[in-house]
Amino acid sequence: MQNIKKYAPLFANLIAQILFGLAYIFIKLGMEVVDQDAIKFLSFRFGLGFVAMSLLLILGMKRVSYKNKPLFLILLCGFFNPLISQILETSSTTYAPTSQIAMYNSLMPVIMLFFSAIINHEYPSRRQLAFVSLCVAGVFITTLADKAEAGMTSLGLILIIGTMISVSLNRVLVRRASAYFSSFEIIYITTAMGAIAFNFISIGHHLSSAPLSTYLYGLMGPSFIASVLYMGIGSCVCAFLLMTYASANLPFAVYSSTCTLSTVVGIVSGVFILGEAFQPVEAVGVAIILIGIIGISLSYDKSNISENRFHPNK
Repeated sequence: MQNIKKYAPLFANLIAQILFGLAYIFIKLGMEVVDQDAIKFLSFRFGLGFVAMSLLLILGMKRVSYKNKPLFLILLCGFFNPLISQILETSSTTYAPTSQIAMYNSLMPVIMLFFSAIINHEYPSRRQLAFVSLCVAGVFITTLADKAEAGMTSLGLILIIGTMISVSLNRVLVRRASAYFSSFEIIYITTAMGAIAFNFISIGHHLSSAPLSTYLYGLMGPSFIASVLYMGIGSCVCAFLLMTYASANLPFAVYSSTCTLSTVVGIVSGVFILGEAFQPVEAVGVAIILIGIIGISLSYDKSNISENRFHPNK
């Protein structure tokens, strides 16, 4: 039982990253139905997530308390993700192959560690930095493939870079906010921000050219419903709650490096489910990423829970 408790945050983040890695498939599926309208897709995703979390509160299964707490921290988290990052990430699937989006996202641990050092003054040990570097090396090897830029547009690359920066800032700020709020309290507000903003923009845009009664036309098919259910419940609620819990309880280097698992899942799912191209050199890159994740996971020592939680005054 003690070992389960000890490694619970690590397992939570690994599960979250698997859910995130599979999300690219459902994003592509849903975006095709709404004719690549990222805002409309996001309005359904975050709207469903907010309704699901609100039901948990109404049923008394969860409670929240924001009194005398720095709510601005959560609002700042929500500004970077979902308000900025989700628009960039969802739009990027239109201009770049899923497997290549996942490859570039392997660089995120480095960006996260950079912002963590600046904002939270947290620094990785040499051993942790070595494994993080190994994970990042995997992405460079995958881009050695001859088709590395096939299907990648300049706009797609800009959207991917923007997504990495905004997501990294969000995750560093979420770790700081976790010193004051529970995972549910953080995700409930950020999900509400996404639901309100994206629905306001999407419905307003629709009303400028068509009556409200036509807003749901063509959206009742099984593919769109499956996409929204997965992104709204599986990704927006479950994955974010697991990841936020992990962020609050793992050493940040361990947390950031294990986030690269979503890259592997994204590449593999893009190849085997969406039929995207995959070359042997990319398999080498994936293997190196996995070795890095396994190495830093095995080196994870969580004998003292309080030592790994973020303390804003340290």
